[in-house]
Amino acid sequence: MQPDDVPDTELHRWLGAHLIGGRQVRFCVWSPGHQEIIVELIDSGRRLAMSKLPGGYHVAIADGVGAQERYIFRIEGDADVDGGTGLHEGTGLHEGTGRPDPATRFQPQGVHGPSQIVDPTFKWTDDQWPGVDQNDLIIYELHTGTFTDQGTFAAAMRRLDEVVELGVTAIELMPVAACPGKWNWGYDGVNLFAPSANYGTPDDLRRLIDIAHAKGLAVILDVVYNHLGPEGNYLGDFGPYLSARHATPWGAAPNFDDPKYGRQLRRFFVANTIHWLDEYHFDGLRMDAIHCMRDDSDPHIAAQISDAVHDWHAETGRPALLIAESNVYDANMLAPRSKGGIGFHAEWCDDFLHSVYAVIRPGDHLCDRKYGADDLQQTLKYGFVYEGSLRQPRYRHTPPQRVSSSGLVYAIQTHDFIGNHPLGARLHQVAGKDTQRAAAALLLLSPAIPMLFMGEEFACENPFQFFVDFGDQWLRKAVVQGRKAEYPQHDWTDGHLPTSPAAFLNSKIGPCGEGDAAMREWYRDLIRWRKLWKVDGTIGDANLQVTTDAEVNLYVLRYAGDQTLLTVAVRLNPISHPGSNLVPFPAPGDLLLDSRPDSIGNQLFPNHAKVFLKKF
Repeated sequence: MQPDDVPDTELHRWLGAHLIGGRQVRFCVWSPGHQEIIVELIDSGRRLAMSKLPGGYHVAIADGVGAQERYIFRIEGDADVDGGTGLHEGTGLHEGTGRPDPATRFQPQGVHGPSQIVDPTFKWTDDQWPGVDQNDLIIYELHTGTFTDQGTFAAAMRRLDEVVELGVTAIELMPVAACPGKWNWGYDGVNLFAPSANYGTPDDLRRLIDIAHAKGLAVILDVVYNHLGPEGNYLGDFGPYLSARHATPWGAAPNFDDPKYGRQLRRFFVANTIHWLDEYHFDGLRMDAIHCMRDDSDPHIAAQISDAVHDWHAETGRPALLIAESNVYDANMLAPRSKGGIGFHAEWCDDFLHSVYAVIRPGDHLCDRKYGADDLQQTLKYGFVYEGSLRQPRYRHTPPQRVSSSGLVYAIQTHDFIGNHPLGARLHQVAGKDTQRAAAALLLLSPAIPMLFMGEEFACENPFQFFVDFGDQWLRKAVVQGRKAEYPQHDWTDGHLPTSPAAFLNSKIGPCGEGDAAMREWYRDLIRWRKLWKVDGTIGDANLQVTTDAEVNLYVLRYAGDQTLLTVAVRLNPISHPGSNLVPFPAPGDLLLDSRPDSIGNQLFPNHAKVFLKKF
């Protein structure tokens, strides 16, 4: 069988360098416009001509080669294909046409260096891992480089117990695909199949996931398919990987809808999706800015990825969750493929975050959509404020009834929410800890899938700033200017430049023990209560009634279960007008749970939450 003939769910086993025997490696690269590609083995100095096969694939088999060997692809017989990308000295690359493998599994010397053959054999212990049911998801988003002082996969393993004790059920890694420089948020990835060497080896990542599963944690990976990073992106040298029709503010867009080459290019990205699930045992993928994945063909690339993931899940029985960063409500994204939808399991709905922020910081805007104080009421009552789809622009919409929130991911802080602030300030730093406690109660006791951002649970005092480490001086200047242009409402005078090492180093969250212990205990209580009341069926869309009193900044969730009456009363801002009767003092026998025990009995309590549970 040739790569052009294999199913989409198996192409990842061809692309790149694969051990197919004791000391035998098969190399495969998609490069339809070139007639001659040479594999050059750096350590032994050997060169092998690749055979061109149908579909534009080039394949070569090398004997006497094993794991750890470094290699490059040389494109022969073409005029200047360098394109001004510039290879870094001291990497072992040859001048001219030497390039990393587009499907490299590891770049030990960075994105400009040679690729390395990886042995995928790993002693997994998670054969019986069932995954985490979507109804039980409580997600903890983290950045590998700043989650620990060491900033590695190995160091992250040692912090997993802390996350488990908090009560979350899944961790979500911000993108780990190899990016230029020593630090990056991860959204400038260019080697999509290779974990960043800054974080460790491929086996380090596998070990992290294996240990997480042993501790009962699912692991989700953030992947970026809407663009390629602006530095170290050599895909265009091999063929029509990049679009001439579409562009993004962040880098070149993939050529998904090319009438001639689109089919194979799409398969490259589908293969990358399956590769992370199959070779690393990730439980799911969060797809960055899916509405920016430009594709005018039918079906949309997101639908093709969905088909492949569902097929792979059916074949293997392993977890395969798909989460879209759609930012707004997209009913079609969650609809099954059989009904013409995209078939994803969940989507980010940032309406919750921005509506909360519009109440606590009116006038501040951290995205291009405008939110006001009334929007939180609509989000709580109906599930969202803005609607849109992959083909349709965002617009305000009030549905006739509440939509199911089982597929909506809510948060009160994310990497973007914090990082888009010029100082990388966290919620409690701009609105106070009482406000964060209240917002956390609203988040964790709502029916939607809650997501926390690392350090949020102990009110981390360290910022999370935007940081990059481009080597290209023009890019370094452009990213600084671009941030200011994208968020002109902010005063950037006192913030660290994204290119400053301090922006990265100051963003490490530090030890949990140095944070606010009371805040962490409040989060643990909320998570414990959520789990309890989800299991007994109390918390759910069908039981929910929402009542608000904007004059006194009061937001109330009432769940009428079969045997319980649960009231979650939240005040996000100090009392501005007395007199609300929405939340009466709890009757004798009611269970009162409070983030501020000293304020029990104050009917018009200040910025915090009260939770009343009545047993029938």
